[in-house]
Amino acid sequence: MAARRWRTALLGFVAAVTAGGALAGQDGANSPAAGARPIDANFVVAAANNEVVTVRDVLLEWRLEGRRNADPNRAALPNPEERKVLAKRIVVERLWLAHAKAFPAWSEIVTRKLVEDEARDLYGALWSDPALPAAEHELMRAKAERSIATQVALQSDPEFRRVSLARPSDVRRFWEQRPDLHRVPTRVQLGRVVLGRELHGSDVEAKVAALRQLAIEKGGLETAARELAPGDYSLLTVENLEGDRNLREDVLQFAREAQPGELSLPIVGSASAMLFTVVTREPGREVSFDEAAAKLKLVMENGRRDFRARQFFVFEILPKSFFIPSDLFDEEIRQLIPGYQPQR
Repeated sequence: MAARRWRTALLGFVAAVTAGGALAGQDGANSPAAGARPIDANFVVAAANNEVVTVRDVLLEWRLEGRRNADPNRAALPNPEERKVLAKRIVVERLWLAHAKAFPAWSEIVTRKLVEDEARDLYGALWSDPALPAAEHELMRAKAERSIATQVALQSDPEFRRVSLARPSDVRRFWEQRPDLHRVPTRVQLGRVVLGRELHGSDVEAKVAALRQLAIEKGGLETAARELAPGDYSLLTVENLEGDRNLREDVLQFAREAQPGELSLPIVGSASAMLFTVVTREPGREVSFDEAAAKLKLVMENGRRDFRARQFFVFEILPKSFFIPSDLFDEEIRQLIPGYQPQR
């Protein structure tokens, strides 16, 4: 009864505040839209089971995500649509975690070392960066635990295990249906350093210039970053250099023209300064089925796993979960149940 009263009260509270614009209207943690009341870091934008997602959670997620973002002009605060996406992502991760923790073996499977190893895999050198605020280190650990939770839940699902294996005949049929896969596009791996103004101060132009000079002297950006920017070097793989639409044009232009080991000029924006280097380049070419089969199999299996994961979330996790706003996952449900009409 107490839990029901808590949920009823929280539902009413979040309905009231989200109507005021937390997910759809206001431009900053303390910048209200016209006619709306000011909000602060404790403002509730969503909830998952017995946990609320606040503006503080969303902004922390935004800052951590920005450490590796390749847009030097990335805004200091997310816009309303970006806040909604981040809030939903946090709810999704928390629901997967709550589901996995119901497994009796969870406490035996998931150790501190496992979580920290997963965080290191997810964030690379950033995980060991001593300059990062403690809250961001804790968020990396939390996201690693949630990543493990998703894997634990799906590996316990017989259907997920079944679709994870593509038969040779499936791969052949996939090849015949997808002539666009008969050519491997140019693939480039870039090393990059992102120096955010929030962490490195306003003089990032001077720091990135010094880093570039040291990289020339030391013979590589990664080596120089260990000395001047520990934790800020990471790898970025461009799987389709000809068709990529996500990176900035100046970065793509460098990736198209530079040779392995070559350094970019500093790319400076309002939020960060960046340096890139080409690590490896694999030119595009036509391939035979025998050459492509192994990768095609992986593409098929990853696609099937992704679809089953979305099915599992909608049909196995959401019906057993409490979340608000109540329409948070209507889009995901409609993708799997055409014509879905929510009952409010």
